[in-house]
Amino acid sequence: MTDYIATWFYRESADEASFYPQMGQKGDSALVHSVYMQIQVPFFRTFRHYNPAARLLFFTNLKREGLPRFLLELFDELSVETVTLPYTRRPPKGWYEAWQNQFYLYDILSGMDGRMQADDTLLVCDADCLCRMPLDPLFDEIRNNGSALYEFITDRSATINGITLPQMEAFYEACYNKPPRLPLAYYGGEFIGLRGDNVRRINEAYPELWAFNLAQAGLQAPKLNEEAHVLSMLAERLDLRNAIANRYVKRMWTSPQFNNVRPGDEHLAVWHLPYEKKRGLYRLFRLLEKQKGLGDEARFWEKAKAWTGVPAVSLVKRLRDRWTTLRMRFD
Repeated sequence: MTDYIATWFYRESADEASFYPQMGQKGDSALVHSVYMQIQVPFFRTFRHYNPAARLLFFTNLKREGLPRFLLELFDELSVETVTLPYTRRPPKGWYEAWQNQFYLYDILSGMDGRMQADDTLLVCDADCLCRMPLDPLFDEIRNNGSALYEFITDRSATINGITLPQMEAFYEACYNKPPRLPLAYYGGEFIGLRGDNVRRINEAYPELWAFNLAQAGLQAPKLNEEAHVLSMLAERLDLRNAIANRYVKRMWTSPQFNNVRPGDEHLAVWHLPYEKKRGLYRLFRLLEKQKGLGDEARFWEKAKAWTGVPAVSLVKRLRDRWTTLRMRFD
C-alpha cells in the first residue's frame, strides 16, 4: 500500500489567465509564477520531513526543464516526482472570473487512476500549506473510510463563488433526478483525501456531472464555477461525505481584514495559509533555501508561528509583512 501526497501548479497563458484575488494578479503574471514556485519549498520540505515513506508528486503543465534550478535541486534531494500533465478539463473561456486553473484537479485524479491500487491513499493539498507532524493517522482514516474531506462552509445564506448551497441542492436534484440525502456542505478543494478505489469512482462519475454543468451554463442557470463545487456534488453522489479532514487542517486567514486563527490551531497537522504566500511562506522559503532543511524543529516552528501569525499576529509581523511584500517586487 502506498500513500501519495500531491500538490500542483498550472501556468496560465495570457490568453487564458484569470484573476487570483489572494495575489492581486492574473495567473500569467511573473509574480504569480515566482510566488508559486517559492512556496513549493516549505510545502515539500515539511511534508517530506514528517512523511519519509510517502510518495511525493508535483503536477504541472510545465516541463521539468521549465522549473527553476532551486526547485529541481529540491525535488532531486527529496525524491519528488514531477508529473507534466496537460489541462484537458479547463472550462470554456469566460466561465468564471477567478481561479480557472482549479479544474486541473480532475486531470490529476484522472492521472492518478492508472497508478493507484484500490487501498492506496492520495492527499491532494494546496501548496500554501505546511505539515506539522506525521500524517499516518490521516492515511489510516482515508483507508478505513474511503475519503477525508474538509467541510468548510455550511452557511445556507452564503454565496460561495457564485452559487449558494440551496442552489447547489437544486442543481443536484435536476442533474440526478433526486434530492441529496442531507443538506449539502461545501468541501474545500485545498485538502482532499481519497482511497484509490474512490479516485476511480470520481473519474467515472465526473463526465455526467460536467456535461450537465455545461448545459446549465447554456441555460444561464446557476452552475458549478470551481472544482470544490464539483467535489461537493460528487461527495454526495458517491457517499463520500465526512468532515474527517477538519481534525487535521484549517484554512487559516491571517490578514488585517479577516483573521480566523484561534489558540490551539497551531497544533493541527496541516496549516493552510492563503494570505501568507507573499509573506510568512516567502520568509520560510528563504530560510529553508539557506539552511536546506528544518534544522532544529522547535526553533523552526517558533519562527514559522511568528512569521505566519499562527496562532496570533504580532505588530512585528505586520511591519515585517509590509517590508517583505515590497522586497519581493525587486528580488
